[in-house]
Amino acid sequence: MGCQWTLLTRETIVAEASLHGEVARVLEHWEQVMSSWRSDSDLQRFQQGKPATKDLLRVIDLAASLRRQTGGAFDERVGAAVHRAGFAPAGCGIDLSAIGKGFAVDRVAERLRELGYRDFLFQLAGETIAGDAAWQVALESPDPTITKISQRVTLCRQALATSGNYRQFVRGKNGEIVSHLINPATGEPVIRDWSAVTVIAADAATADAWATACFVSGKTQAGKGMRVIWQPVDAAN
Repeated sequence: MGCQWTLLTRETIVAEASLHGEVARVLEHWEQVMSSWRSDSDLQRFQQGKPATKDLLRVIDLAASLRRQTGGAFDERVGAAVHRAGFAPAGCGIDLSAIGKGFAVDRVAERLRELGYRDFLFQLAGETIAGDAAWQVALESPDPTITKISQRVTLCRQALATSGNYRQFVRGKNGEIVSHLINPATGEPVIRDWSAVTVIAADAATADAWATACFVSGKTQAGKGMRVIWQPVDAAN
């Protein structure tokens, strides 16, 4: 998925090499299902007219549900607009990048529990999930010129995801910051000063989609029981 993953645990149940292999296997499977960049992925084959696989339908159905929950601020159907903005290959009507990493994180957490782990923290880029014990997680300042922790949050049986424009962006004609995140209402990239929004929820896929929705809409509230943390770059510094 073009990013690194990290697993922390205070338990030793499976040998480290075997555990690493289990995590890699889960991530490889779901990347093959959801990738916009692999020409033979389940998603790309579906967009070429092939029947959707059971696993792909599972993700698409969840994405559609979250689209409704967010009032359309998250929308998996913006693939063509993401391509026009230069952040995805051609031929993508559906783009699962705003839910895919979170969904994969949830599947890794499921596998860890199947293996007997309860005390763990797993992170794939900005999507993070904690097991049954408390873990502190640092949030990064949304400033591309520095690497700085802006604050810390504690997760226990929770997940978080962050959406922002300080890592993936281009400059517009007037020097404005043009995000890789698309506003479904306009089909255009979001233009906003450097900032990030983090959502804490019960699962990573939900947090992932709502973080995108909040960044797109500018909302400071998400679904029931979720926490939203907005970080403008000036406030973070």
